[in-house]
Amino acid sequence: MPARTVNNIEAESSRKRSRRAEPAASDEEEVDVQPVRSTIRGDNRKRVRRSDAESSKDERRSGHEPTSNLTDANGPTLATVEDQNSPDTPPKTQYELLRDNNFDHLRHEAADDQRATQRLRFRPNLLGDNAIADNGIIESITCVNFMCHQRLHCELGPLLNFIVGENGSGKSAILTAITLCLGGKASSTNRGGSLKSFVKEGCERGVLSVKIKNAGQDAYRHDIYGDSIIVERHFNKSGNSGFKVKTALNQTYSTKKQEVEEIVEYYALQVDNPLNVLSQDNARQFLNTSTKTQKYKFFIEGVQLQQLDNDYRLISESLEQMVAKVPDQEERVKHAKAMLDKATQLKGAIEGNREVHHKLKTLRHQVIWAQVEEQERILAERDQAIAQVDVKIAEAQCVVEEKTSELRNADEKIENAVTSVKVIKKEESDHRRRVEEATEVFQSMQGEIQHLHVEEREVHTQLKNSRDDMEDLTRKIASEQKRLEDTNGEAHSVKLRELEQAKEKVAGIENNIENTKSREPHLINQLDKSKKVLAAIDDEHRRKREEIDASQTKIQSLVNNRGSGLEGYDSQVSNLLKMIEREGGFDTKPIGPLGIHIQLLNPQWSSILEKTLGQNLSAFLVTSKRDQKILFGFMNRLGIRGCPILIGGGHTLDLAGKEPDAQFDTILRVLKFDNQMVRDQMVINHMIEQVILVPDRNQAQDIMFSNAPPRNVKACLSFHDRKRGQGLRLVNNGGSISTTPVQPNPTTKPRMKTDSDSQISFHQESLHQLEIEYRVLEGERRRAQQEAQCCQSELDSLKKERTALVAQLRNFRVQVEQIEADLDQFDGADNRLKILQEQLKDTRAKHDQQGLQYGNILVAKTKRNKESERASKCLRDEKLLLKDFEARLERADDKLKRVQEMRNIVLTELNEAFSTVEKLKGEKPGLETRRERQKVNVEEMIVQAERYSDKRTYIPPKETYRSLTKQYEALNKRLHDEEKKSGMSDEQISDNFAHVKKAYNKVVADLTSIKQVNSGLRDTLNLRLEKWRKFQRYISSQSRANFIYLLSERGFRGQLLLDHERKALELQVEPDRTEKRAAGRNTKTLSGGEKSFSSICLLLSIWEAMGSPLRCLDEFDVFMDNVNRAISTNMLITAARRSVNRQYIFITPNAIEGRNTLDKDVKIIRLTDPRQRTLADH
Repeated sequence: MPARTVNNIEAESSRKRSRRAEPAASDEEEVDVQPVRSTIRGDNRKRVRRSDAESSKDERRSGHEPTSNLTDANGPTLATVEDQNSPDTPPKTQYELLRDNNFDHLRHEAADDQRATQRLRFRPNLLGDNAIADNGIIESITCVNFMCHQRLHCELGPLLNFIVGENGSGKSAILTAITLCLGGKASSTNRGGSLKSFVKEGCERGVLSVKIKNAGQDAYRHDIYGDSIIVERHFNKSGNSGFKVKTALNQTYSTKKQEVEEIVEYYALQVDNPLNVLSQDNARQFLNTSTKTQKYKFFIEGVQLQQLDNDYRLISESLEQMVAKVPDQEERVKHAKAMLDKATQLKGAIEGNREVHHKLKTLRHQVIWAQVEEQERILAERDQAIAQVDVKIAEAQCVVEEKTSELRNADEKIENAVTSVKVIKKEESDHRRRVEEATEVFQSMQGEIQHLHVEEREVHTQLKNSRDDMEDLTRKIASEQKRLEDTNGEAHSVKLRELEQAKEKVAGIENNIENTKSREPHLINQLDKSKKVLAAIDDEHRRKREEIDASQTKIQSLVNNRGSGLEGYDSQVSNLLKMIEREGGFDTKPIGPLGIHIQLLNPQWSSILEKTLGQNLSAFLVTSKRDQKILFGFMNRLGIRGCPILIGGGHTLDLAGKEPDAQFDTILRVLKFDNQMVRDQMVINHMIEQVILVPDRNQAQDIMFSNAPPRNVKACLSFHDRKRGQGLRLVNNGGSISTTPVQPNPTTKPRMKTDSDSQISFHQESLHQLEIEYRVLEGERRRAQQEAQCCQSELDSLKKERTALVAQLRNFRVQVEQIEADLDQFDGADNRLKILQEQLKDTRAKHDQQGLQYGNILVAKTKRNKESERASKCLRDEKLLLKDFEARLERADDKLKRVQEMRNIVLTELNEAFSTVEKLKGEKPGLETRRERQKVNVEEMIVQAERYSDKRTYIPPKETYRSLTKQYEALNKRLHDEEKKSGMSDEQISDNFAHVKKAYNKVVADLTSIKQVNSGLRDTLNLRLEKWRKFQRYISSQSRANFIYLLSERGFRGQLLLDHERKALELQVEPDRTEKRAAGRNTKTLSGGEKSFSSICLLLSIWEAMGSPLRCLDEFDVFMDNVNRAISTNMLITAARRSVNRQYIFITPNAIEGRNTLDKDVKIIRLTDPRQRTLADH
């Protein structure tokens, strides 16, 4: 913590030793901002501090009364801290409220800055006033196997040191070594997370050594260490480290880290202070990239405001702990007071009580009859135990019956699940066979396509060769014809032209014939498609007609059976209901069939819900196994099959929190039950409260498959989008999705009650829609018939056209032969032209044949590709069907496993219920025997009690035999003690009273002492916080004034904005002195050099407020141009020379020769790259 005065008297050392302060340069008020240190940590260092009285004397010597600003800075007390909570930015804790005092001490910034500026103005401008410190400065640093250096030694000057060198030469390693060797954390260097990372590559251990000057009157233990202290730190690759503290004679005095910490604390070296030893990364961050908050953090840690705050916070916590002890001490006072009252009562109760004997007799009778009452209570408890066993036996038998019914239902479900698995497995071979067949077809198609590729290449090559031969023969024929024309004249040319014309007509007719042949397959294919479409429409037309007939039949049935409720059940159900009504042997009348107790509120879901609920709509519900047997006998007698008998309990199911959101319709919500047990059975067997109803299939898929199903939704029912009257069941079970068709039987009559008129209306609307669809199908059927007839007509016309073209082709071929015969008469004897023409004709025929073959190959290839695509699609479809089959089989197996597991659980519970019944029945005789013995025991005790007391004595409700016995014994002992005076004598009672009173007075005095200590500690904390606020106030004003003054060294204008309330520090700088704006620019708008210069000014203004004898700065000029580098270097040297007993270490990669500010107090240390040193050694 620096020792500074706001009128800029030369800074005092924060070390705990005496420093001479120069006289003030002005007559203004002096407020000494002391280097306050925490007294929480015990240390045996010398501490030179000014007392409060001395501070008051200084203020009186200044010749001025305290200003109103200082008066406003007085802090609050703990009693008034609740009123200081600012509504804008309230502190988070009571301590922060007390510390900040609503920041009233910072409300006079302008006046503080004016006084600080005046002190700066009268500061002496002479340079070279710095003096060499007697102690506390570093003389040398030695590194062995550290980072990339095998051995690095650096001798430092006592005042200003510039360490220069290239990258890797060890400049930053020196600062890192200082920090680590003097006990700093490895993480604070920003070079490594632990010490082992600093050991040189290839080495196992490293050593750091720092030599500290220790001369002068206030040296640290000079009698032990001498004029120097050598601190060594050893560490290795395994992470172990240790210290050695040596004397000037290189003798080890201590190996404890505590000794190093005491030396560092004594000299206030502050190696962990981020602004005291500013490493390369911290320098880059502070000078260029730090935010307002980071700059503020650097500021408060650099001037030790943060350390003081932490110490005072610890004092506040200690005070809170002391205050927390007051209630405990008050409890001790209350206990001592109670003891005193008891002793006072004993002192006044030396004489005996007159009623003691009477009370003793009463207690004797109460003790006797209390034993009788306890035995009677035991008898009542045994009666109660027998009654509870009877109740438990009855409950266990009910559980046995319930679990027996559940086991029967589980067996039925297992049988159904096994049947489902067998049915599904029968399809496996068929699915796999179809997949194999589709695979073989696809592979065969691929092979044929590959063969066609090969043929295509071969024919294409032959076709090219034929085309070349034709061109060659054509040239030869033209040459021969020219020769013959020269010989025979025009007649030969005329015949040739006629021959060419005839051949062109033949070729045209042949092309027309080929066109008709190529069109014929397309027309045949189109005709086949038309017939298939017509057949499909005919099938749909027939099915739609059947649906219309079924709908009309259902409507007629509803009209005819209006008012009847049993037409959907077995014909014998009405007789069964009569038999149930007449039978009186049922425990509870059976309920059924269940469908007549259910009313469907939405008729459009009738057929789908009838199919979903299945046989349970025809089921009967009983409450016991006995009733089930009676009802089953009635059904056998009447020949009724397909009506299950369910056993239900009398407990109503609570569905609260188990249903989906109200936006969804569920099966339960579209049904109305007139019997609660019927509703519960439907919930148990079909989960009707968690199956939602969504009419549109696409919407249902979005709800169930797009994401996870909605809350409390197990399945979803929707209408089929193509098959009227059918539905779909959609399930998403943990990502396993399935869609199962729901296919109602159109001939099944409804079994649930519904509004007949609304149901008839619904079916009539459906019939109307079916008739519309039927008429649409009629129109499509007529169009399909017309299209088929049109295709047939075009095919017949094509055949007739081809027959006519064949006749024309024959005629023109005869004409060609006649012309060729005429030409033969003109040919020479060698027939050379004819031979060439024959060759051309053969070649052309061969070319045409190859072209036809090439075209056929292309057609075949296209056809095979389409067939291959169809085979591939068929294979994919078959694989999808196989996958769907496997999924269905897996779901069926899972269902079977779940049902089997459920059966095992039910069987286990049934066996446990049987065991419980047998166990309880076995326990009952023993309980009855014990009850009889207890009854005899009670009768005997009553007879014995009546011998001592004729009447039963009243016993208070809360008294027992044991408590009464204790009272009797205590009273009897008291009476015996008082009669024989064998207890305390009067003197002993008096002594006891005096002892208790003395103890009471002591705890009262202790309580008073604790309160006084708390009050004194509270006042001390208030006083320290008041000084802390003054220190914060004047350190802030001094930093702002120094910053403005340092900016003016280069003609800059600006200001330092310190916002302690928001914990932010911002710079505003205007490099252009001609700019007349009131506020400067933000540093983000400055150039790199201007920004670095401004940050150097900020750093120097903070250093002015720091009291450590050591200042280190790494690569301060990395982002500066030559002008800003020269100015910044001169500023650093000037500021260093104005300091007293300070040592500065500046690190820069740039040379600083030729500076006019360099002098004998400046030492330049040049380091070379270790690689160059290695080469030089070799």
